[in-house]
Amino acid sequence: MKNRFLVAKGGSIHFGPDIGDLSQAQNYELFKREVRKAIKRNKPDIIACDLHPDYFSTTFAKGFNHQPSTINYQPIQHHHAHIASVMQEHNLKGPLIGVAFDGTGYGEDGNSWGGEFLLVKKSGFKRLAHLKYRQMPGGDKVVYEPWRMALSILGRKAISFMREVDRKDKQTILFMMAKNINSPLTSSAGRLFDATAALLGICAFASYEAEGPIKLEAMCDEKVEGYYKFSVFKEGSKLVIDTDEIFSGILKDLRKGRNKRIIATRFHNSMANIITTMVKRLSRHLKIKDIALSGGVFQNNFLKNKVIAGINDSGMRLFTNIQTPVNDLNISLGQYYVSGSSGKS
Repeated sequence: MKNRFLVAKGGSIHFGPDIGDLSQAQNYELFKREVRKAIKRNKPDIIACDLHPDYFSTTFAKGFNHQPSTINYQPIQHHHAHIASVMQEHNLKGPLIGVAFDGTGYGEDGNSWGGEFLLVKKSGFKRLAHLKYRQMPGGDKVVYEPWRMALSILGRKAISFMREVDRKDKQTILFMMAKNINSPLTSSAGRLFDATAALLGICAFASYEAEGPIKLEAMCDEKVEGYYKFSVFKEGSKLVIDTDEIFSGILKDLRKGRNKRIIATRFHNSMANIITTMVKRLSRHLKIKDIALSGGVFQNNFLKNKVIAGINDSGMRLFTNIQTPVNDLNISLGQYYVSGSSGKS
């Protein structure tokens, strides 16, 4: 959806232009043309790209690798790259705890990630904790029909809400999820914001990217305190954050007729509480004081400021993107850091 390549030689970094969705032919052609122009005089030693096997940028990168050459091809996990971009900006070697909250990113288990707590070192990363997996009925269609995520989380309890959605469509989505038809799993934080916006009736259908989360943030009131509960359980070596209680709390407040601005703010407070609570827990356990935040969800200033306030009084050192945006326009910088290409062509 958002692309910006990077070319580095001898420690010197050159960013390409900001390019939109590569699934659009004109954008993909521009992307290829600009990359080829940037490396015309120097054949790369290393090409890093996203781990997702079906991205157009990945296909382009693999094409270079198939040519007879000594190019080192390195696919890099999306959220690892987000956190690594912060490490590159601040010249950090790690280890640190990275919080990557965004809409989507291909995970090492083949699921869509986006609510991640990572242990990141110069040499790699480990997934420490993540938001509970949810079904995405219709796959990426949930981005522009956020009501689907409300049904995914709450099931039939959500049917009486989102009145602008046809009841038959709601029943179809429930059937799809029950039969696991085109309903991949996601741990995305962004999808939780979508679901809340749909439940509150402010965005069941999105006409532009992140419309629901943007409108939801605009409803927040700094004076509103309180949050909904969440729980944590262990799954193998990882911690999983269960947000079911957050959404049952939202439903309860909606049925009571509570002001929607209060509900929107408490949802934000709850997400900030998840981040600060988990970071403090992981920091104590691992004895790590450096924390990095990145990913498109942190474009939400209300949330980011709550997290910063919650972490700054704990003796931890907090870092985030300053030179580059927190969204996917920082991915190539993180890929550069992870690929170990510093000082090489």
